[in-house]
Amino acid sequence: MAPGTLARILQVFCFVLGTTYSFISSASLGISAGAGHGLSHITPFRLGIQKTFSREIKSDYFWPIWGYWEGAFYSMNGKPCATKPGSNKHLDAMVAAGVIRFEKNDAILGVFPYVELGIGISYITRQEIGGRDLGTPFLFEDRFGLGARFGENKQMDLTYRLVHFSNAYMGPCNHGINLHLIVLGYWFK
Repeated sequence: MAPGTLARILQVFCFVLGTTYSFISSASLGISAGAGHGLSHITPFRLGIQKTFSREIKSDYFWPIWGYWEGAFYSMNGKPCATKPGSNKHLDAMVAAGVIRFEKNDAILGVFPYVELGIGISYITRQEIGGRDLGTPFLFEDRFGLGARFGENKQMDLTYRLVHFSNAYMGPCNHGINLHLIVLGYWFK
């Protein structure tokens, strides 16, 4: 990675977090870390920071809905493609996403299960990894997660997450990346 690329990524990350923070009233802050695997032997590692939306949507018929903003950094490693000379084995991605979560208020065996859906925008440092041509440096990140919160104050969070990176056919090529992740999180409030 070029020295200036990391500086640009950090600038975008700080800008996104600062902008997100200015739109949100006092709410919970969380951190997360995850790892997994994906297509073309891609191995992702991820760090994230979350801030809840200022309101919860209550429902008498369904699980309450709440959500959070997230800024995340992915580091992905893959095997270079043997049939594509110059294929990359590493790329980094910065993501800003909005996520909604349907979470049960009553514990089941000591945990509070949930389902989450999210979409975000991302910037990647390379447009190809392991023979997968992503087409553009700007991608969408779609996610679906199943998980549970636990702990005395529901501060711990364990999630299985399916993540898809794609440019939605806005570039010359769109191979996309699908990832399976296990994410462990901690909420401070």
